[in-house]
Amino acid sequence: MKGIIFTNFADFIGEAFGLVVWQNVLDATALEADGSYVGTMTYSDSEFMTLFSSACEHCQRDPIQMQLEFGRWLFPTLFSKSPAAVKLIDNLKEFLFSIDTIIHVEVKKLDPEAKTPSLNCVEIDENTLCIDYLSSRGMGYLAKGLIEGAANHFAQKANVIITPSDNPEKFKLVVTLHD
Repeated sequence: MKGIIFTNFADFIGEAFGLVVWQNVLDATALEADGSYVGTMTYSDSEFMTLFSSACEHCQRDPIQMQLEFGRWLFPTLFSKSPAAVKLIDNLKEFLFSIDTIIHVEVKKLDPEAKTPSLNCVEIDENTLCIDYLSSRGMGYLAKGLIEGAANHFAQKANVIITPSDNPEKFKLVVTLHD
């Protein structure tokens, strides 16, 4: 997983729960990188999951709630680093279609080893999208939080329903857009 996720998770915990809590998480967790992360580096997924689990415990949040909160918080940062073509998008629907077709393509150009999640987006009708999320990390609720953060960014009312599957790597997200 890219270091930008680690560094932003540290910032999120520090802002939402306090720097003392973040330090307690680091002190209580055996980490390969000792809690020092560089945004452009790649770290093991297991390192993040260990850190994430410890943060959930210290912040008294269940993992689903923590993923949702972090996703909503993280969206503005990730969007600010989007390719120029994405920054021109002015609506949630078009943005959601751009995730796999533009954003993840550009990420892979910069880092061919990057393991981006797959988000297959299908338009059900004018106001409804179905997104099949697939990632070895199984963080579909983070994706839901990011989508909710995107809806807020685009000032678009949206209802996001997530359905896990029997496979912990797959989730279905149905996004209904409202006026």
